[in-house]
Amino acid sequence: MLRQVYILKDDNILYNKNFGKSLSVEDFQKLYQEILEETEKGTNLDSYDFFKFKIVYSLVKEDRLVFMFITDINDDSNRTKIELEKLKKEFLETFGDNLENLDPVLMEVLDPIIDTTHRNLKTKISLVGFSGVGKTTSTKLICADEIPSIHIPTITGKISTVKIGKLYFHLWDFAGQEQFSYLWNDFILGSDAVLIITDSTLENVEKSKFFIELIKEHAPYAHTAIIGNKQDLPGALTVQNIQEILSLKTYSMVAIDSANREKMIQIIADILEINTDASPLLKPLFERDQLINKARSCLENGDIAQTAEYFEKISDLCLELGDDLLYKEFYEKATKLKSYINQ
Repeated sequence: MLRQVYILKDDNILYNKNFGKSLSVEDFQKLYQEILEETEKGTNLDSYDFFKFKIVYSLVKEDRLVFMFITDINDDSNRTKIELEKLKKEFLETFGDNLENLDPVLMEVLDPIIDTTHRNLKTKISLVGFSGVGKTTSTKLICADEIPSIHIPTITGKISTVKIGKLYFHLWDFAGQEQFSYLWNDFILGSDAVLIITDSTLENVEKSKFFIELIKEHAPYAHTAIIGNKQDLPGALTVQNIQEILSLKTYSMVAIDSANREKMIQIIADILEINTDASPLLKPLFERDQLINKARSCLENGDIAQTAEYFEKISDLCLELGDDLLYKEFYEKATKLKSYINQ
């Protein structure tokens, strides 16, 4: 997934756009200096791996320009380089005659180009799980299609396009029948995120360990989480039980309820760490992060009452996002602080 875009001239940032959480300012500055040092040595590099990120860059030495994309480390470098060269060409054709007097405000004309770039790089979200757990229903929920009332097995797989705000994602729904398991390895390759769908029964949750091993082998850098579907059915394991068994972040879901589309979109955004200004649907994520920072500050300053209030608001937002475990954690914290205050 494309996470950050930079265009720099003489060490000054002309253009920057963030699609998701990526390098801190400190890490970026350090990395940028390393790239410049390698360039001065004559090192012929155009990409750089930095922890879980891949940095692809292109220089115009005579104009002291640097164009840079920061993506997830598993992204296809060749495809990223092609898109980066397109941006460089468009930038030089538009601004090349006036590089010394660029108005930063004019850089906004690049926004539609970058949005198209994000789409062309095809962020891949894969939904995996055994037959009947609700993968196709979840796909239709995300895509706002009609929810199927009966289970119709998906044959081999289906690729859909989903839009979150201005961002486009490719959603892969794999066939869950075990006779198609020989295809799963190839389908899962190159995934930016993998959602393992379970029907929240103990048998299915235990079986789903198979997909965790599959992901470790064929998509080790993918953002991965569990969707505990069918939480409305009697005997469904709680998300806490599922998370304890599978050791992966787990979200609750009832995919047949069309009202849960926003919740599912927010779960995807949470997993991919998408920048919160990409869509109005992401507002609860933004609010949650803000409140956590405020609560931490209040706690450090000894304002217990305000901290408890923030914790309660955070727990409500976590419940809205489907993160039941984090909801429980902050709800219990709020309750304990209120009890302490009332003593």
